[in-house]
Parts: sequence; C-alpha cells; structure tokens
Amino acid sequence: MAINGTVPDRPVSPPAFVPKPTKAVQPKSVNKTRNLNPALNGTLNINVTKVSGGGAGPQQKSVPGSDFLSNEDIRAFCEDGRKKARKRAVERALDAEMLEGRLRNIPDTSGSMGGARARARRVTRHLRRVAQAEKLIAKSYSALYSAFEREYESELMKIGKGRSQQKPTPRFNWR
Repeated sequence: MAINGTVPDRPVSPPAFVPKPTKAVQPKSVNKTRNLNPALNGTLNINVTKVSGGGAGPQQKSVPGSDFLSNEDIRAFCEDGRKKARKRAVERALDAEMLEGRLRNIPDTSGSMGGARARARRVTRHLRRVAQAEKLIAKSYSALYSAFEREYESELMKIGKGRSQQKPTPRFNWR
C-alpha cells in the first residue's frame, strides 16, 4: 500500500538479474595505398589491423632495467624497486598512524577509555611491521646495486675503458 501515492510498495522478492550485453571489440583496419616508386605504375597496399580495448586485462608495464643486459639496466632496476618500496613504506607508516589515532578513540565493551591506547598499539603493531619491512626492502635494493658494483668492478672498468675516459680540462688556471 502506497503512502500518499508517492512511495511504491516494498518488494517481496529480489529484483530479477538481467546480464548486460557485452560489447565485442572489433579490429580497426586501415588501408593505405602509396606509390613508392614513381617509375613503377603499380601501387603497394598496406593493411594495418589495430585492436584496441578489451583483452584479458590491463597491460602491465615492464619494470625498468629488467632485461639485465648492462650495468645501467641493473641500476635502473634497483633504483625503480627502491623508489617504489620507499613510497610504500611511507604510506604504510602514515596508515598505521591514522589507524592508531582512530582506534584510540574507541572505548571497550564497558564504555571505559582505559587501555584504549594500548589496544590500538597492539592492533597497529602489525601495520608498523609492514612499513618496517618495506623500508628494509628499499635498503636491500640499494645494497643489491652496491654489491653488484663491488663484485663486478674489474669487469665494469674494462668495459668503461672502451669508452672515452678523457679528463675535462680545467677552464681557469690560477697559476
């Protein structure tokens, strides 16, 4: 029964599920005709098929330097991992502070605020450990590259000698 005719009656069964039709991804075809050599009167047809959208999921970007083909690749890999771990460590530490601040204001079942801070610290201790672990991951990435340089220093110096190792001449000489 509607109240004043504005509110419909409450349903007694859940709404029927109607699946949405999925949109099929159609490849885009581009036909280009070019005369590459004016001496030849023939043409060259180039068919390019480009599929956009759809797929199994989002495209994942590769990690910089994950080819490990040079010392620059290894350095880029370590630097990327260190930056990401540092950012996550800072975020987790801030999350732990925020969570502890919120939990500190929740009284226990009897309504008492005594021990609220201790309870909050016990809960957020685990998130603080996650932040500390991320910090250690960032340190380990730095240690990885420094250990690589230390272990392969002689080989890197041999490779570096192939490049020009000229010392820059000073512009000003006071004597």
